[in-house]
Amino acid sequence: MDIFIASNRQLPIRYYVQESVWIRRGGSTKLPDVTLPFFVEVEMKHPHNLAIIRDYIFDFQRQYKQTEIQLLIKDIAHLATMQEMFSHVKQIHHTITIYPL
Repeated sequence: MDIFIASNRQLPIRYYVQESVWIRRGGSTKLPDVTLPFFVEVEMKHPHNLAIIRDYIFDFQRQYKQTEIQLLIKDIAHLATMQEMFSHVKQIHHTITIYPL
């Protein structure tokens, strides 16, 4: 698991086979920082596919008026990249918090 995404809404599963990105239901992993009930695990082969994760989150947010999302990221370089990607986004009813895993 490279990234763990938790939300207050049910998250869809997605498989981007050609890009080697798998977003699937989380297993029995217990993470102490997660306070939201729904979650998925993300596995990816190439770090340049972080934009796919960003687009997945934006597509998810478009479905709802309000969302809360927690991202827990294993790799520090991915963490910094994701923080940069979301730092320019200002949304009133959508909250994204990013933590190291």
